[in-house]
Amino acid sequence: MNSLEKELDALIDEVAPPLIDMAQLERLVTQDEAAELFDGECLVHDGCQSVFRR
Repeated sequence: MNSLEKELDALIDEVAPPLIDMAQLERLVTQDEAAELFDGECLVHDGCQSVFRR
């Protein structure tokens, strides 16, 4: 990407910021994928387990 394209992208981000924060989206997807691995329950941390399992 040349410097003109970088400057244009910076100007566009200032005027109209992106609707989706890509870093936040990546964190949410990672959390969702981790939840699927544990069938929606974390069995590693005591605080994550259901009160009915304790």
